[in-house]
Amino acid sequence: MRWRVKLGTFALSVLIILFPLSLTGCWDREYLKDLHLAYSVGFDLSENGMIKETVELIIPPDIEQKATTSEIHTSYGHNLRSASNEMRNRVRGNIRFLKNGFQLFGKSVAEHGLYSNLDVNFRDPTNPTSNVRVIIAEGNASDILEQKMVGELKIGEFITQKIVSLEEMSVFPKETLDTVFRFLKDPGQDFALPYIAIESNEIITKGLALFNDQYYSGMLNPDQSILLVLLKGQKGKNARFTKKIVLGYPDNIQEYITINVGLKKVKRKFKVSVSADESVEVNLELKLQAIVEEFPGERSLKEKDLQKINQALSEILTKEAESVVEEVQKANCDIFGVGRKLIAYHHNVWKEKNWSKDYRKVQFHPKVEVKIVDTGILE
Repeated sequence: MRWRVKLGTFALSVLIILFPLSLTGCWDREYLKDLHLAYSVGFDLSENGMIKETVELIIPPDIEQKATTSEIHTSYGHNLRSASNEMRNRVRGNIRFLKNGFQLFGKSVAEHGLYSNLDVNFRDPTNPTSNVRVIIAEGNASDILEQKMVGELKIGEFITQKIVSLEEMSVFPKETLDTVFRFLKDPGQDFALPYIAIESNEIITKGLALFNDQYYSGMLNPDQSILLVLLKGQKGKNARFTKKIVLGYPDNIQEYITINVGLKKVKRKFKVSVSADESVEVNLELKLQAIVEEFPGERSLKEKDLQKINQALSEILTKEAESVVEEVQKANCDIFGVGRKLIAYHHNVWKEKNWSKDYRKVQFHPKVEVKIVDTGILE
């Protein structure tokens, strides 16, 4: 019996010794000092039709006390994959996109279509997609990334912070590689992306780039962009408008009023109707609760003033909503997903439609109602 116990103990000891030898271990580990982290990447179409890739690489310091540095590198290829391979041939060490905050596409690439460029990201499981913004540059993406620094911020950090800030201000909808790729697979829904440019060495917001399918087809200015985000049923923490109104007093005072409609709940009504002749109509209504943030008039706002201002702002924003709808239809951008509603609830009608032509025939009836709920004035 004692012999059996000793034999069992010996066998267990041998097993404990041999078991670790069967483990694979961290055979694929990479050291930080050997990695180059891509914080931002841009794509342009060169004059000879080649894809130009521009990457901002963050280089880790040799010692802990030093700060990281950044480098801008450029490569060319017949497609995005070949440009990326050429980039890896040019750069020392391994490039990883774990910290990539956005992909910036020059307008020339956007006009020729985004699909093939975005598709590469989903074929490579090492590339993040869920929190990577997609941005359009008015000129070349490389011109923006080659700025390298904005103040004390690296260019990738600056643009990422700028986009997030403008999302919170309701200027941009929050679109990532994931959401854009889903839109590209959906015949009944288009999308809009942040549109930026460089002027006098400053990176400015141009508004929103509109897309028909995968192709750039038009744009909205920043004020129109805020209204579009609201019409889509989205908003950030704030959504501000500054409008000129006339209260109609004897002294004919004209005042600029700034309101914020992002702090309160927005009520939205979106209804798609199909008539007997298969024509499509859309009722799109917004009810906005506004907080007055600035009103430089000498008078305090009385009840009758509020009624006039509510009516004036409602008329102004309704007219601007009509203009926004006109622009998105002109761009053939089904940003509100009218086609998606037809696919879901009027499928037989959808099958008879040539949506690339029939979308422009849709009759939109936008309406915006503004009600001031807080004047923000101390009396």
